[in-house]
Amino acid sequence: MTDNHFKDLLEKYLSGETSFEEKKQLDAFLGEHPDAEFDRYCQSLWDSPAEVDGLSHSRKQKMRDNLLNRISVGEDWQRRSQRRGKSAWTWAYSFAAILAVLIVSGLLIFMDTRPVLEYEVLAERGQKSTVILPDGSKVWLNSASKICYSSDFNKKNRDIILEGEAYFEVAKNKKIPFVVKASGLEVTAVGTQFNVRNYLEESTVSATLVEGRVLACSKEQSAYLDYGQEAVLERRSGVMSTAMASDLQHLVPWRSSEILLSDESLEQLAKGLSRMYNVDVLFKSEDIKAYTYTGLIRNNSLNNVLELVSNTSPVDYVLEGNVIVFSERE
Repeated sequence: MTDNHFKDLLEKYLSGETSFEEKKQLDAFLGEHPDAEFDRYCQSLWDSPAEVDGLSHSRKQKMRDNLLNRISVGEDWQRRSQRRGKSAWTWAYSFAAILAVLIVSGLLIFMDTRPVLEYEVLAERGQKSTVILPDGSKVWLNSASKICYSSDFNKKNRDIILEGEAYFEVAKNKKIPFVVKASGLEVTAVGTQFNVRNYLEESTVSATLVEGRVLACSKEQSAYLDYGQEAVLERRSGVMSTAMASDLQHLVPWRSSEILLSDESLEQLAKGLSRMYNVDVLFKSEDIKAYTYTGLIRNNSLNNVLELVSNTSPVDYVLEGNVIVFSERE
């Protein structure tokens, strides 16, 4: 029996493809070679392993499955190994291990080994951005916001990481859910429209459904949202609650260049102004930070907002360049 013929038969045996006659040939070959000679032969296979990469994909797969589940030795071979000792079978299993490594390595050649890249879309302070994702979904970013996604997007997943605020119009794909991850709050949708707010300096993370249906999940809670419902996650406690939005006609006011205030403190409003207009805000009095405001501001130019603040509370302001200074009115 030639070396190549023996290697072919051994490969076929390990992949479970040998016939009864071929098994008899292998049995005879092992019986004719002393242990030392067979050991040297297996050593030569170790030094110059079979060209496994030439095998067909289906054959590789069969061999791989058999090897990973351990090779089952036939009854005739078991009796032979008991007569000949363990050394030959030690080499046989070593050879099997070599084949397993080669098969797996060969299969990796056909796999996509390109590195996973990370992409980021950013809207700076004072700006807004719009992006169309690889799956056709549209995302509108509010000021001082960013989304991150990988090059696997729309292939293995449709996961988005959000910091800031964004409105999502999701393209339908029942096989790959669209997931927005925002500091402990995950919003999963198949095809729908919703807003997620995750400014890190704020005490809550929220999601508001505008169209369709989504699943909002925290670490310990989950809830489906219908039109006009909001999920709010408290950062400190980790508790998520759901409720109807306070104003169904203005679910996402920032997209219409509106400012919706609902018992919002001047300190909170100042943070919003800083993001929206790319300005810095200073307070000459700590007391005025607690003044609260409620209402809808449609003409939201910076000067208009500042005038409304000053006209509805004992607060004065000075705008110098990109700095706003609030002070208590004398």
